Amino acid sequence: MSEAEAERKAGLPGLSGGGRFAVTPELASATYAKLGELQDVVGEMVREAAVLGRSVPLGGGYAGEVGAFMAKYGLGRDGSAVDQLTAFGKEIAGLKNRIGGALEKYRDQDSEAAEGVDCTGG
Repeated sequence: MSEAEAERKAGLPGLSGGGRFAVTPELASATYAKLGELQDVVGEMVREAAVLGRSVPLGGGYAGEVGAFMAKYGLGRDGSAVDQLTAFGKEIAGLKNRIGGALEKYRDQDSEAAEGVDCTGG
């Protein structure tokens, strides 16, 4: 039994080829779309966290402490929610760029292979 056949039977298609990981173009496209959705959610979270950074006059006492906490952790300081979410959004963008590049490379190779096929006869 070949390595590829063993992987298919084990439910792990696409892992053959010297330990390299491969996925189908359809799965890569679906992943790209899901990352886009996640990017939208992270963007919304950044906007909501930025609101926490505004100084909210909640009064004195405990309410004032809550307002100060919201301002401290909502602003774009190192370690703040906005800072961390923004970094996460950049990581997602990087993943999307790599997947997009891989999809483009696949399409180019597929197109070149299709041009080389000569289907004559019956």
